[in-house]
Amino acid sequence: MKQLLIIPIAILTSCCCTNKSTASKEKEANLNTIEAVSTINSDCPTDGKCTVTVLKNKSMNVLTDEIGAVYYRAEDNANTSIIIYKYERNVPKGLQDADYREEIVFEINNSEAKINKNDFTLQSTKMLYGRFCFCRGQTGFYKVSNGNLELENKNNQIHFKLDFTVTEVPQTIKSIEATIK
Repeated sequence: MKQLLIIPIAILTSCCCTNKSTASKEKEANLNTIEAVSTINSDCPTDGKCTVTVLKNKSMNVLTDEIGAVYYRAEDNANTSIIIYKYERNVPKGLQDADYREEIVFEINNSEAKINKNDFTLQSTKMLYGRFCFCRGQTGFYKVSNGNLELENKNNQIHFKLDFTVTEVPQTIKSIEATIK
């Protein structure tokens, strides 16, 4: 009788374990993310933190869901990388629904030394602006089609300057200048 109880307990215990392939995939994804030595030359709002991250050898697949919301998936691609600039507002502990984050995400060709894009040509970089907060109807990703991007990619260093606006939602970040080594 005791042996019959051990078998179901063993099965239940094995089902509760973390999927090792999922954990190893997350670890591998983190290895491709480089939060390298970066210098942000533009102003970051004093009430938050700004960071720049590069996803090496990744491309952006920009998609639209069934309700028309824009989002992207990072996919393996040896020819491109994704640059993510993020501003996260500091939130007092214990305060619910007060999180606020803005992101600029775009794709660059690894072999292209200089990039100069403006207005409608910004979409050749698949540039998205993301606003994430408890702001009904004013959150999510939006395609950027107004602005100017100057980028130089040489000697394992990326320097870029971006001035942009989106008309769909209010934005805090409008100008970014950063160097990634």
